[in-house]
Amino acid sequence: MKILEARDYVVNNLKYALNPKSIAVVGASRYPTKVGYKVVYELMKWGFKGTIYPVNPRADQILGLKCYHTLRDIKESVDLVFVAVPAHLVTQIVNDAIEIKAKVLVVATSAFKEIGREKLQNDIVNTCRKAKLPFIGPNLVGLGSPYHHFNCGFIPYLPVEGPIAMISQSGANLLAALGTSQADHFGMSFFVGLGNKADVDFAEFIEYAGQDPHTKCLAIYIEGLDSPEAFISSCKKVDKPIVVIKVGGSKIGVKAAFAHTASENPNGDEYYDKVIKDAGAIRAQTWQEFLDVSLALGYLPPLKDDKVVMITNGGGAGLLSCDHFERLGMPLHELKDISPMLAQRIRAYMPMFGSPLNPVDISGTATVIQYKGAFQQALRDPNVDGVLGAICPTAVTDVLGVAKAAIEVYESTKDLNKPFIMICQGGEECHEAIKLLREHNIPAYPTAEQAVNAMVALYKYGKSKK
Repeated sequence: MKILEARDYVVNNLKYALNPKSIAVVGASRYPTKVGYKVVYELMKWGFKGTIYPVNPRADQILGLKCYHTLRDIKESVDLVFVAVPAHLVTQIVNDAIEIKAKVLVVATSAFKEIGREKLQNDIVNTCRKAKLPFIGPNLVGLGSPYHHFNCGFIPYLPVEGPIAMISQSGANLLAALGTSQADHFGMSFFVGLGNKADVDFAEFIEYAGQDPHTKCLAIYIEGLDSPEAFISSCKKVDKPIVVIKVGGSKIGVKAAFAHTASENPNGDEYYDKVIKDAGAIRAQTWQEFLDVSLALGYLPPLKDDKVVMITNGGGAGLLSCDHFERLGMPLHELKDISPMLAQRIRAYMPMFGSPLNPVDISGTATVIQYKGAFQQALRDPNVDGVLGAICPTAVTDVLGVAKAAIEVYESTKDLNKPFIMICQGGEECHEAIKLLREHNIPAYPTAEQAVNAMVALYKYGKSKK
């Protein structure tokens, strides 16, 4: 349901959604195949340090924990009520949650507006709003934070710790991002699936993320935007980069979005372009771009200007990058036009057949020492705004050695506040290098286009900051 602006009582209570001291799981089950079992199990598995109250009228104990027959039987304070029971039972659970003065209600249950039961959903929202009980969902996969060892929902793993807050209507895509976090070190501060977002909206989680000390970038997946004015207002209040992917605009996608999360899309793509631009956010067109750009904006400072130097041991990676920079409206400048003496200084770290243009090709025989020297010269030059490095694994290339040298140089030049991004094109050794670089807060990618997208996003964000 529409909101005109983020509500203070909701924003203030979201800390109980992502860092609660106590959780009641309504619909907790004794059977491992049930969602209600998985919720309790995952909370325990990932080290949640608060109190868990399983609620099931037909059980006395679940996973070694005392089970309560109703919420009203719990006499201690409950921060978060997580609901995983059939839709027709949810109204009574809401009344019980209000009676015990719970701080936040999360409903994972489906079968509401997305299948035509709009009245049932709206009645619950109105009850919650009257009682000032924030209601997240329904029809969601869960939420959590690696910083608080908190995994609440039917989610198989936590992401690695990092700077990106993932706010998503889609549970499947949220799970995909969590998997990417584990496999490729995509660090998150917290994550939440909003599902139908019947009550708590994007705007309120945006303002919460703006206050969260672990969050440096917001990544938002949107299927429908009921409250565009609130979205724009909240984005403008947050002094952190925001990346948005808006889906469901195709002819059949409009119907699919409604069936999925009851999202309505009466306006065309140009309308959302304007909303996202007015909000000061960056719009991604594909899922991969969404992840790549969020990673860069989460870990790196904005690019102050467009004087980017690329250093590579492969001409092909350089050419792919040159072309993509130009496609995106930010062509590379020749080295002589960026800093007159830089080419001469970098020549000391390349063979005579290397190219000191831009990209700077230090050749396929480049050693770790040559890479390190070239990176240092580029990053320390006051006329250079950012550096893009690329590794092509020739038979003589020490890929992990170059990655370690890049980390060493970046650590020693952090005070210069310049973006440094790496491309590692190749096999398993490059995948390991990417993970190592990301673990040390350097965004690294397997293709030139991904890295260029990230660097251009840093430039766009820098311009918007100005």
